[in-house]
Amino acid sequence: MASDDSENGADPNTAESDVEHTDDPWTAQSVVEGRGGYPGHAAQSESEGAGLLRIGFRDDDEEMKDISWEEFREEFEERELALVYSTDGTPIDGEKTVTLQERDDVDA
Repeated sequence: MASDDSENGADPNTAESDVEHTDDPWTAQSVVEGRGGYPGHAAQSESEGAGLLRIGFRDDDEEMKDISWEEFREEFEERELALVYSTDGTPIDGEKTVTLQERDDVDA
């Protein structure tokens, strides 16, 4: 299993914040759990198959189907995703401080 491939770097959308990313599913799980998040599938995409992998937060009142961390890690690897997260609490994607992106998009 790969080790944490986090990098410090400025993202054009969050130039004021410290942003890191990891493509290690265990590190991603740790970061998400540390922020009170959970893995799930977007409810509206369930009819389209497995659904879109998402990170949810209970207080956001999101309609998501919870999945296990094991399923999260498997899909994270299969879909070649990376977790991008703010180290200082600044939102990256709207109101969230974490987001899932394709690894190729993060490494570019």
